[in-house]
Amino acid sequence: MQKYPLNEGEVLLWSGSPQRRQKWFPEHTVMVLLFLVVPAGVALEVIFLDIGTSALMFVGLLLAVFFVLYQRLLDRRSRAGVTTYVVTNQRIVFAANWLNGSEYRWVWLNRLLLEPQVRADETGVGTIVFGSRWSRARAHENELRGAWAPPALEMYQVADARRVADLIANARAQLIAV
Repeated sequence: MQKYPLNEGEVLLWSGSPQRRQKWFPEHTVMVLLFLVVPAGVALEVIFLDIGTSALMFVGLLLAVFFVLYQRLLDRRSRAGVTTYVVTNQRIVFAANWLNGSEYRWVWLNRLLLEPQVRADETGVGTIVFGSRWSRARAHENELRGAWAPPALEMYQVADARRVADLIANARAQLIAV
């Protein structure tokens, strides 16, 4: 078992990994839209404006964007496969155990501005998010830049997500009360 660095006085409340790999990431939506909207626009342009050269440029642009988004999707999937979440009475640690070493990112519970929100299915497996979609999207831009980047405040595919979110909310409330 991997030992995670805990501070003095820090108590482990919960630890777990994503239960199953997330099948759909936000990049999937963008890729689907690109493959529906852009070809439809190119077809309409070819039909109504009879311009062939710009249609080829659009297809090339579409392929370039696809390869960039696909690489980002593969990176996020590989990160989800090696991630472990550690919840303590002071912080949430996002640990990634890569083949060539471990990477730790964390957020202090008293620095969280909003309560955790849970999106869970009927089995209890769900995603715990903190903050707005916009703030998480900005964090995702930096997520793959290395260990010094702040973590995206999402815990994917957590078993018994509501209980874990309650643990986090209670620990946060105790820290703020002190």
